[in-house]
Amino acid sequence: MVIFLAVISAVLYGWSDYMGGRATRHMSVLRVTLYVEFLMTISYVALVVFDPAPFAFRDVMWGAIAGIGGVGGVAAFYLALSMGAISVASPVAGVLSAVVPVIVGIALGERPGVIAMLGILLALSSVVLVSGALSSRRAEVTMPRRQVALVIVSGVLFGLWYVALDMAGSESGWWTLLGSRALTVPALIIAAFMLRDRLKADRASSSGNRWTFGAWATILIANLAYLVAVRSGLLSIVAVIASMYPASTIGLAILLDRERLSKTQWLGVWAAGCACLLVGVGA
Repeated sequence: MVIFLAVISAVLYGWSDYMGGRATRHMSVLRVTLYVEFLMTISYVALVVFDPAPFAFRDVMWGAIAGIGGVGGVAAFYLALSMGAISVASPVAGVLSAVVPVIVGIALGERPGVIAMLGILLALSSVVLVSGALSSRRAEVTMPRRQVALVIVSGVLFGLWYVALDMAGSESGWWTLLGSRALTVPALIIAAFMLRDRLKADRASSSGNRWTFGAWATILIANLAYLVAVRSGLLSIVAVIASMYPASTIGLAILLDRERLSKTQWLGVWAAGCACLLVGVGA
């Protein structure tokens, strides 16, 4: 059941990333993020009310830290995806979010095997390959430096999300998820107030709203599946499986957007997938 839930979270995280990226092509990243976070907060309040659990400040604190990683990662990732090249950007974020829990585990005393270390090296290599840095073809999907930087930041922050949720107690119910909005929602409200003129100029569209609603629904279920899985399984295994979400993102990008990758970038995509598997098996 743990592996099944981790796989479900990976698939839905990938779908949510794709939908969020498509939404930012119709509306600003700030508006999309505000909408998703508003819906997520309401959902978490409902979960805490209808499925109560003992309140613990420590768990809420770790939830708040997770929220910084989750919302920051989503915002950076949506901004990166708004520049296009979804099938390239997603694997880079995925491998980085897989490596972060392993690094934290090492710092806390865990010692990954040789296979996991090979996976980490392969993950770093895949970043170079999939970004198109070694490419000589102009027709392929490429990533500008700003997009690469945003994707790297989002991957690290997603890794923080995985780690912080694991650090919270397993008996906290849904308080950890609600706590993940304790710092981020006020920050987003302040950002919306400061950028209110830009938001007024950025009109919501029906297409953008549909993609945003899809992003909210999929990431909500993905978060619930991941939290249940990581409470029952090992962080180094569950987080790595969940970080394989780029596979479903790439599938939608190729199917719906007709994105095309070069042989070098396909090699990078496969290297990213193999890296996740190696880290998961060897962790």
